[in-house]
Amino acid sequence: KSTSAALLSQNAGFVYYEADCYSTCKNPYIPPDSPNPSMAQVNQRPLRGEGLSERKEICRRANEAVMKMVNGEDYDKEHMKQMYIGMAEDILRERNRIGGDWAIAAFILDRDMREHIRSILGPDLIFVVLTMDMDEIKTRVTTRHHGDESVFKMFEPVIKLCEPVGEDEKNAVTVRVTSEMSRKDVLEKILEMVK
Repeated sequence: KSTSAALLSQNAGFVYYEADCYSTCKNPYIPPDSPNPSMAQVNQRPLRGEGLSERKEICRRANEAVMKMVNGEDYDKEHMKQMYIGMAEDILRERNRIGGDWAIAAFILDRDMREHIRSILGPDLIFVVLTMDMDEIKTRVTTRHHGDESVFKMFEPVIKLCEPVGEDEKNAVTVRVTSEMSRKDVLEKILEMVK
């Protein structure tokens, strides 16, 4: 997701906003020429100023819910929803300030959450849901984390909970990514789907 958003920024002029940075209270504008956009968030500067304490608390509760989900425990989806509300409101403020087309690299679990985010960002929002076979996801995540399979194992239960785009879901498309596709192939497919 991050690599595709960075490529949309580099090649099509989109503003790249890294949603993982919202939840870690860091600058969400990853340089689009970063060699590894997924890992670049580690080096982003922490945010400061008004509203930071509230954001940290909202994100702490959401991250707690994600960890419970990862561990197969019951979790409060409302905590995740509150984080996505805050993130969507931040994106709306920033988009009104900066303008342009935006590529937001985010993990959104299901249709309900997509619809809720759309209610804040507007009906023109298009969700591009990237899908892959589980073995291919494992290979990509393990490679990104220098051979450490534990990251994939931690998020595998969450990946299995992801809800695909519904047939009647408006402004949401699925891009199936295979190991045969280059980054450029994925970018071209995304651009074709969002026309």
